[in-house]
Amino acid sequence: MPKKKAPRHASKTTAPKSASTPISKVVIFFMENHTTDNFASDIPGVHGNSALPLAPDMPVPDPPHDHGHWMIRKTPAPAGGRRQRYSAGQVPNLSLLMKGFTVCDNYFSDYAGNSFPNHAFAIGADAEWAYMNPGHRYSITLQTAGLPARLTKAQKTWANYGKGFAFAQYKDPSMHSNVKTQAQFLIDAKAGRLPNVSWVYGPRGQDFHPGAGSSMKASDSWLGSAVKAVATGKDWSSVMAFITFDDWGGWDDHVDPPAVEMFPKGTPYAGEQYRYGSRVPCVVLGPFAKKSHVSHALSSHVSLVAFVEQLWGLPPSPNADAKRRTAKDTAMRDCYDFTQKPLTPPQLP
Repeated sequence: MPKKKAPRHASKTTAPKSASTPISKVVIFFMENHTTDNFASDIPGVHGNSALPLAPDMPVPDPPHDHGHWMIRKTPAPAGGRRQRYSAGQVPNLSLLMKGFTVCDNYFSDYAGNSFPNHAFAIGADAEWAYMNPGHRYSITLQTAGLPARLTKAQKTWANYGKGFAFAQYKDPSMHSNVKTQAQFLIDAKAGRLPNVSWVYGPRGQDFHPGAGSSMKASDSWLGSAVKAVATGKDWSSVMAFITFDDWGGWDDHVDPPAVEMFPKGTPYAGEQYRYGSRVPCVVLGPFAKKSHVSHALSSHVSLVAFVEQLWGLPPSPNADAKRRTAKDTAMRDCYDFTQKPLTPPQLP
């Protein structure tokens, strides 16, 4: 299939208004390492690649997916991207949600590489030019607090369910709080005790991350149980939930992402593409998500931050790059309709 360039147009629908929104709870399920071609090619209306062969339930080894390998993703695996997909039958819960609610097929990761910068983009719309995961060879401290700090100032509550690792890299100690387990998420969702914003990370081996000990079937099962807890809990009538994936994970995608930001001078990859990274799936669900809709509007992890900012009229980030990005973002406006008859909860096993 020939490579396609992503359209750059934006949705023209109306932005959320904090005074009239029916949404009081936002849930962001942040899963791991898959592209749109890899996970959504079986969904009707999605611009995928159904000609790809099927991938195994336990892809071993974990495909390399740092920036260097992203730059050569069009070369054959193992150095380049794997060209495989998962059928609807292999990930039935995820596929059911994609078909029944809204799935975005023009949603991109924000960094052309691996996890950490993309996690930071979904928390604060910026990664301060981070380019790899923190570890013994690389360290970074994010100087500007993410969205949670502004939520707190606005007297909104939030939680980091599953100990998303990027929170600990912020200088502001308030970003290190409100850490809860995945088990607690299930309890809080069922009981209607979710905070205003929940960042939710899957358990190890059940977060869709390829590699030894990780199963796509087990991951899909856990995700189904987590969404079911929300769907059958007391918060459903006021929830907007997003399911997305942090980065490309070493899987090829036939749509080339727009090159909107390049590595600056003085960085290891100066002049190479920084943002966007590859397409990743994003599902929008809740009573006011559009039913069985495929959104072609340009969006990314930044859009999640922009959605929350606009939902409650929060002030923009003091980080100039983050402020610039969210100010011009569509904030997922093509994915929901607050005036529609509320959708019923999904019927998950």
